Amino acid sequence: MVKIGIIGTGSMGGMLIRKFVETGAVAAGDIIASNRSRDKLEAIVRRTGIRAGSDNREVVNASGIVFLCVKPLDVRGVLKEVGGLLTPDKLLVSTAGEVSISDLRDLARARVARVIPSITSELSLGVSLVSFSDSTTPGDRELLPGLLRSIGRTVVVEEKDMDVLTDLTSCAPAFISSLMEELALTASRKHGISPELTGLLVKETLGGTAGLLADGLSFETIVERVATKGGITEEGVKVIKKEAPPLYDHLLEATGAKRKLVEEKIRGQK
Repeated sequence: MVKIGIIGTGSMGGMLIRKFVETGAVAAGDIIASNRSRDKLEAIVRRTGIRAGSDNREVVNASGIVFLCVKPLDVRGVLKEVGGLLTPDKLLVSTAGEVSISDLRDLARARVARVIPSITSELSLGVSLVSFSDSTTPGDRELLPGLLRSIGRTVVVEEKDMDVLTDLTSCAPAFISSLMEELALTASRKHGISPELTGLLVKETLGGTAGLLADGLSFETIVERVATKGGITEEGVKVIKKEAPPLYDHLLEATGAKRKLVEEKIRGQK
């Protein structure tokens, strides 16, 4: 097994370390990590038994696969520091949403892939999107998805589709939670019911619905089973079918516009 390096042990890097070790996908002794905050690094070392690197360069030198888990605007600075060590015999895996494969290859000679996990990966659920550069090998395309199966399902996609698909995977837990919270709060406001009660009922129902979907039922089947012809639920579904498309058009336009702003800031760093 090649050594795994993790640069950045915040929410994303920390999650990968914990899941790799907890699931046995990677032995703790085969992981070395670095982080800007030494205290945070030492905390996850104590928890998981991985090795702490003295700095980013030591992590890259010691690893065959390097996961770069820093914020998009921090990627360039880190790669300027370690880029010369990221040679073609290494695989660089970036989790930064707005940093393209082209951007990464401008700063490092390593083979490159991008990965976008989700908060649901904490439970080994949901989807991690993966996109590979042309320089990656068949071995990379087998090994990386294998590693990521420890945090849920892995779906390999074209990089050009990654932004909009991220809205359906990494961003969607926040979108779904926000929609369900508004449903609960509206029922509470309009009918004077405790928001704690309406919130509890919506959360439990959402969990049950997710279970039905996981068991193989389609969205359409669930709607058909609940929204019987001429019934009360059907009236609510009609409202959603009418009102939701413009809402989601606006949502995808807003997330797309924000990504472009971040990408412009990244380009401005050159």
